[in-house]
Amino acid sequence: MKKTPPAAAPQMADPKTWRKKRLPRSQSLRVARIAALLKTNRCPSAEELCEEYRKLEIEEGKKVKGSYTRRTVCRDMAVLREDYGCPVKFDWGEKKYVLTDPKWEFNSPADLSESVMLALILGGRIAEEIFPDPLRARIRSSVDELLKGNSPEFLEKTLIDSLKVFEQGGVAENPAVFIPVFEAWQTHRRIHIRYCDQHGNETERDVDPQVLFLYQHEWRIKGFCSLRKKDRTFVINRIKNVWPLDVTFKPSKRTVDSVTLDDIVEYPKVNGVKIKLTGDAVQLAMSTSMHSRQKVKVTRDGGMLLIPKIAPEVIIPWILSQGGDAVPLEPPELVERTHAAVRAMSERMNVKQ
Repeated sequence: MKKTPPAAAPQMADPKTWRKKRLPRSQSLRVARIAALLKTNRCPSAEELCEEYRKLEIEEGKKVKGSYTRRTVCRDMAVLREDYGCPVKFDWGEKKYVLTDPKWEFNSPADLSESVMLALILGGRIAEEIFPDPLRARIRSSVDELLKGNSPEFLEKTLIDSLKVFEQGGVAENPAVFIPVFEAWQTHRRIHIRYCDQHGNETERDVDPQVLFLYQHEWRIKGFCSLRKKDRTFVINRIKNVWPLDVTFKPSKRTVDSVTLDDIVEYPKVNGVKIKLTGDAVQLAMSTSMHSRQKVKVTRDGGMLLIPKIAPEVIIPWILSQGGDAVPLEPPELVERTHAAVRAMSERMNVKQ
């Protein structure tokens, strides 16, 4: 018997005769969510779409229904295909929906709720603080384009002014370097860079920027390095020059998945870290993520920070920043290196005096 996908694929409508129906708001939001998932290559399954529908109701502040089924997905997919010419197919192997033409555009009048408009505005505001020009200008223009047909009367200027971003922003002092690197990451294009490491040594190499991420207030890329013949991480601020090459690469899922909080830096790590906490360091440890499995055990006289594995280059600066409220107990290597860092700091201070 011939299989029928969860959303049967009707004949593609002639683009000249597409009917932009006035959909109910709930269905309009569902269709827009499907389009967004497809355009970002997330390839949703029918079950995942039903879960997205429930999330939409939560976002809209409505009581969540429990009646979403594949038939609902089928109806929404039919609207996408017939009214918007969406080239989507059902992949039987993965049991997911796939966009067959990434250049397809979802042209639909924006019908945004107050919560969605607020998310757009605040998200754009945060992006302006994190990204450098001219990238921040592009983001601002994109948000303006989405909001041009909507009037956020609920939004007071003081609300936006009261949103301030300080430490989370990534330093990008040289847009002449950051923008080409960002665009190479975005378009999967290889780059040739002149790089200065932490010791001041400069080298040149070709890099495939597969992952772009912000860590400890610095923008970084990770990807295959022609010089080391393996994946390496580079701090963008240490790139002195960059030249885009006429070579593209296919992103590696293994490389993308390798960038996690636990393995974000390439320094050797120590195991079984125990740090005695007192004063404000207890709360700061609870609010600072340095490892996915770190734990803070609260005691009568403070607390204990437990981290399975971490690089000393990551944890020692945090210990020093606590002004004596964080004291390493284990392992011995970490204790000694922390003491050495304190002695070096004291010696430099004495020299300056």
